[in-house]
Amino acid sequence: MSQKVRINGVKHTGASVFLGVDRCGNPCWTRNPERVMVWLCDGWRARFNQRREQRTRNVPVKDDATGEVVDWVKEPLGGPDVPELISDREARLQCSWMTGIPAPILSSTDRIENTEWFAGLKRRKTIGGRIPGFKSRHRGLGFVCWRNASRSGNAIFHKTGRKSGVVIITGMNPKRWVKPGEKAHWRIIVHVRVGQEIRPYTSVHVDWTHRTLVFVNMPLPLPRTGDGVIGLDRGCVHTLASSDGTFEDMPKPSKAELKRLKYLQRRMARQDRVNEARGGKTAKFVSKRRQKTLSRFNALQSRIVRRRNDWIEKTTTTLAKANILIALEDLDVQAMTRRPKPKLDPAKPGQYLHNGAKAKAGLDRSILSNNWSRISKRLQDKMDANGGRLVIVPAAYTSQACHECGHVAKGNRDSQAVFHCVECGYEANADVNAAKNILGRALIQTGGGTA
Repeated sequence: MSQKVRINGVKHTGASVFLGVDRCGNPCWTRNPERVMVWLCDGWRARFNQRREQRTRNVPVKDDATGEVVDWVKEPLGGPDVPELISDREARLQCSWMTGIPAPILSSTDRIENTEWFAGLKRRKTIGGRIPGFKSRHRGLGFVCWRNASRSGNAIFHKTGRKSGVVIITGMNPKRWVKPGEKAHWRIIVHVRVGQEIRPYTSVHVDWTHRTLVFVNMPLPLPRTGDGVIGLDRGCVHTLASSDGTFEDMPKPSKAELKRLKYLQRRMARQDRVNEARGGKTAKFVSKRRQKTLSRFNALQSRIVRRRNDWIEKTTTTLAKANILIALEDLDVQAMTRRPKPKLDPAKPGQYLHNGAKAKAGLDRSILSNNWSRISKRLQDKMDANGGRLVIVPAAYTSQACHECGHVAKGNRDSQAVFHCVECGYEANADVNAAKNILGRALIQTGGGTA
């Protein structure tokens, strides 16, 4: 979420800004706000590219005689002789013209470069494209500044009129490069035109080429439409079963999509075998036919993942809006889906004991495809945003305990969906009964009574 406004002008106050040392060794200062803004953009871009040049890519190693690819090695984008990544302080010491750039501007490059790099790799994997490169000055000038509400705060917004305001960026010249007769601190005041109320924000993104400024807002709390309490049981047949008797099922891939995925997997495996037979294990990475098959597979797989994530976001938003308390059982999904290690059969050398690994593989796939961990994470985020509470209760015997009388027995579960208490005769859907037990434990844990 962000708010984009127009920059009406900039103003400089305070000391002259130190821009660096020229070729003759003479220090350069300026009081021109336009020149200071370009200097901030250049410093941010240079620090961004310093971080980017440390990223590695696969470079082919060719045989000098035949010219064929014999191996692949990882090499930094900046070249094999690129130095190790240095800190912001060391970057200032090595480049005198960067010494006066505020820390909230230089430090913002770390997170932004990391986000853009992995987003570019994911985009390249799904729809194709090149490895993310460096930022060029010819493509535009801009920088990002974290909001720091300290005594000498940075990126602080002040409203000056009904449709106007200012964003203040502060800096300080190093003691060695303070202009004689002046102080060290300086300010750049960016005048912006505001069309609506500025919401709480974390940083500002200045696009100096197009004279715009973007406030990167904090997420707004979800407006709650109800004050209910609900318990949720996560399962494989039904993704979510609630204590009020309703079920929520995550959309699954269609038969045609599964058939297409299986076909592309087999085709890719066949192409790998052919390529390895022709040129070794690394030959498959330069095969255009394999790359085309991989792109089609990734595009279809990404469509299924986007559909699943969209369902998670909409379902968790609806639950967070309608309830003030949501109860979930504490499940260690990573431990539940961990494969048992195969063991050799002492009676049959070279063969492994049957320890149920193949039978468990189907259950693991079902658990992972329902994204239990992501559902819990998104519920936690959205309940925190609107002032609600997500309560995690122990999962022991929630599916075997009777909600009516509390009797716990393995025989209470007639089948996956049928719950029949052997003590009191209570009958219900097994997942709904478990959801009611989860809610009851959450109410007792929070002091809200019993279900």
